[in-house]
Amino acid sequence: MMRKLLSILALLTAASMVLWFAGCGGDDDDDVVNPPTSATWSISEGQELAGNAVIMVTFDVAVDEATITVTGAAGTTTVDKKVATWTPTGAIPAGAHTATVTASNAGGSLEGATAVNFTAIAPDIVKPTLSGASCDPKDGASGVDPADYPEMIVAAFSEKLASASITGKDPDFKSTEELGPDGTTLEISFLQYTMPNETPFTITIDIADGAGNTNTVEWTFETMAKEQ
Repeated sequence: MMRKLLSILALLTAASMVLWFAGCGGDDDDDVVNPPTSATWSISEGQELAGNAVIMVTFDVAVDEATITVTGAAGTTTVDKKVATWTPTGAIPAGAHTATVTASNAGGSLEGATAVNFTAIAPDIVKPTLSGASCDPKDGASGVDPADYPEMIVAAFSEKLASASITGKDPDFKSTEELGPDGTTLEISFLQYTMPNETPFTITIDIADGAGNTNTVEWTFETMAKEQ
């Protein structure tokens, strides 16, 4: 009987060891780094592009290294996780060009070099601005009903932006901010916040377009009085 019990204990111990090693193998899977497999350009095939515009490529995974080159033009590439940005040194000469990107991480390299063709035109020196009439609520509006904006307000701009960040809120409130899909709006989502009545709002936003033109804009509106 004792020998049988010892045999059973030995089998149970062996089974637990197998399960333990299997669990360790699962942890190794979590450490696997996948190579980049796709690259999405900030410009489209055949597009006209301002001669001082930056070019961005977004990968499906974070990369350690990436290089963007443009035929007939000099520039530098910077990498931030999934995004590589090429900034021209001086203006891109007017005419046809091809931009090419290569990238890699610990898992391997992007297969082949992806490319896009574009035409450079005169540099863009116009600052982006707030499109007040397209904001929601509109810039300068009064009598805004807080009930119409339970979750989000939206600032709108004169052109596609490369970045936008809120640098001031009066009154202050917690929110998250994200550029809309086309880059011409900033979606401001409330975090456990309800807009109060009879309150003037001033929101200050630093904005920049793809050509590096920057501006600081103010968006103002006032909420309606409480109904008696």
